[in-house]
Amino acid sequence: MKPVIYVTTSIVSSLIFVHLISLSYFDSFNYFELMDFLVIWGMFILPVFLIGGFIAGCVDFWLQEFFKARKYLISLTVFIFVGILCNIYALGHWIRNGWDDGVMEYLILGISGSVLYFHIWLLLNKLAIKTRTNLLGQS
Repeated sequence: MKPVIYVTTSIVSSLIFVHLISLSYFDSFNYFELMDFLVIWGMFILPVFLIGGFIAGCVDFWLQEFFKARKYLISLTVFIFVGILCNIYALGHWIRNGWDDGVMEYLILGISGSVLYFHIWLLLNKLAIKTRTNLLGQS
């Protein structure tokens, strides 16, 4: 059940993330802009959300088991840190140009994407638990 939640969370959160970013670039969608949107989503954003989300979920699970506690702040910190690490664009920009405003913009996008992923992941986990208890209660 966990891999399904990770994949679903990655797809939903990456679509929302790309759509929110594209609102500032596209006034209205026509065919070519929609194709650009889907190419950007499929080639760049979705793989980062899939890989980064899975890594963050595994690290979060390990830390929660290590500390024997389920804490929101620990999970949020893990997801933010992995969001910063997975932001390849910020790291590349920093290596090429040094620290400037472009690095901060990319880091803010990485943090906002990871926080979005984290909250959708929490929501889907709650829905999965609720669905499982309802199914067990009916049988």
